Amino acid sequence: MAILGVLTDEGFLHLVGIFLLSGVKFLGGLIWAIAFIENDLIGWFVSALGGIFGSFIWIFLGHWIQDKWIQFSASGNKNRASVKRFSKKNRWLVRIKQKGGVYLLVFLAPLIISIPVGCLILTSMESNRYRLLMLMTISVLLWGTAMYCLYPFFL
Repeated sequence: MAILGVLTDEGFLHLVGIFLLSGVKFLGGLIWAIAFIENDLIGWFVSALGGIFGSFIWIFLGHWIQDKWIQFSASGNKNRASVKRFSKKNRWLVRIKQKGGVYLLVFLAPLIISIPVGCLILTSMESNRYRLLMLMTISVLLWGTAMYCLYPFFL
């Protein structure tokens, strides 16, 4: 019965929500943690852990999704000749890769771009998934620390 009390506690539900939101949109999880969690260290830890967990899931799940998508599109495309076309998305990816590459995208992904979108783009640019996870972890920790250090100046 005590476990049910902990699971329905409002503070615990806030922490679970922050963890899950940080894995998808890190800035939203950080804002929620700053607004509702009294202890800054716990808020930073839960939001950073959620961002790292989300990066892990989307880097490794994203690689699997891309493999399945390639298999699916190749199986339905047997009769037609494959034609490479440049779209706005392809041009944008080429421009990002030329200007800053993986490092620029890793820097922007947690805060500006969402973690899932950033990780899916990163897995198409870089094949070493463990390196991507390390870079995303560093980026999430730096952004979380920067936001927690800067928010008192905006009060």
